[in-house]
Amino acid sequence: MRAFLLVLAVVVWAASAQLPQGHTSTYLTTMDNWKFYKVPATGPMTNTNVINTCEARGMRYPCHHAYSGYCMFIFNFGGGCISWYHTANGSISCTTFEALSRVLCPGENRCHFLDNTFVYNHGASDDDAYSYNVIQGSSYKYALCAVATCATFPRPCEHGTCTDVGVTSYTCSCEDGWTGHDCDQDIDECASSPCFLGGTCLDHVNGYSCVCPKDTTGKNCETVPFAGECYQFRATAATHSEAAQACQAKNGHLVYVKDEQQQSFLAEKIASSTGATSWLAIKTAPAVFLSNGSPFSGPLQWSTSEPAAPCDLCVLLDSSDSFLAKTAQCTEQHSYVCHDDLKPCGQNVCQNGGNCTSCFNNSAVFCDCPDGFDGKTCEINIDDCASGPCQNGGSCQDHVNSYSCLCPVGYQGDHCETDMDWCSQVQCPLGFICQDFTFYFQCVHPSVNAHRGVQYHCNSASCPDGMYCTQEGVAAFSCKPE
Repeated sequence: MRAFLLVLAVVVWAASAQLPQGHTSTYLTTMDNWKFYKVPATGPMTNTNVINTCEARGMRYPCHHAYSGYCMFIFNFGGGCISWYHTANGSISCTTFEALSRVLCPGENRCHFLDNTFVYNHGASDDDAYSYNVIQGSSYKYALCAVATCATFPRPCEHGTCTDVGVTSYTCSCEDGWTGHDCDQDIDECASSPCFLGGTCLDHVNGYSCVCPKDTTGKNCETVPFAGECYQFRATAATHSEAAQACQAKNGHLVYVKDEQQQSFLAEKIASSTGATSWLAIKTAPAVFLSNGSPFSGPLQWSTSEPAAPCDLCVLLDSSDSFLAKTAQCTEQHSYVCHDDLKPCGQNVCQNGGNCTSCFNNSAVFCDCPDGFDGKTCEINIDDCASGPCQNGGSCQDHVNSYSCLCPVGYQGDHCETDMDWCSQVQCPLGFICQDFTFYFQCVHPSVNAHRGVQYHCNSASCPDGMYCTQEGVAAFSCKPE
């Protein structure tokens, strides 16, 4: 085992010494993600001065002693300082200086890198500090200080990149989808309620998905059919002309109102999707006409005092007035609704005989399912047994758009709702009386008594198929299900 000549002294300084001008900190080494420095200090080299010197540079101050006999390459915090200890023989009294000298000066008896360096001594008086060695006549001394790096902290930047900030802190650049000081919080992409028309939002890392109700589709459940036509509700704010161009790019057009039923439908769906005022493909100049220049004479439900002058305005459904029609400057930015006709699909994706229609260049597909099937592509056979229609313990068998009940012995009917009358369906031997017990029946001779009886031995022919015979006395037997 290597020997180390370590001169450890308790030093009390009575006067301060001036540092040479321009004297700077000296980097020593990095161990277990701590960077060690010897930092010039003035004044008495006491615990208090070591602390003040390190903290003035934004650094931490290591402890002199680690845990005696247990030396591992791990840093701990104790009493405000860094306790450090490494793996070694239990007979060695570990010190921070000894650990550093093994790294800085391997195989040497004395490590000159640590000359004149003092370390905080936890548990000693504030007037004490320990040094590696003491050389008389020196005009300055050093404090042993350490700098924390990103890897020092327990969980720095769990889902991101850590960057040191100065010497005592860090900052995290988070991966997409994560937030928080340590990038440990999944951003809730559902917080903005992106799913329209009753869709259910499922949050994922850096994304979301919508589970859409029946007859709605799209990433945000924004597209829905109505009366043989297709409507897409857009939350993006745009001018009237921008909205019209966006709809045309989808092979559709900005919606206009043809009747009161359609306006009511639009009002209901906008309220449950974007909830925002939305453009219509209608202008006034001074007559009301469609965006393509053709006259408009539909039964549009206008807001009070509308349409307003001056002319050359665009028309929208106003969210603040029950989605009644209102004029506005065409350069204003609002949400909008695109419209397209439903057409047969280019390729039928509907299963089990479903009828396929699509709109907006086949980007939205709808399946009209036959009775008994459900799902986006009619892939689900509806479970007709889900309501539990079979009574009295009957077993339900699901079919396509129907079900049947397998009844337990003693019950009958479509839903096993009727108690079976055994005695009306079976015939006991001559002179015997039938007694019904729901799940089975007995045949008993009425003349049987304690002194005189009629002998009868039942056999397989005594009971209906599927039942077995049990002798119940000299003139009685039962038939029970096998």
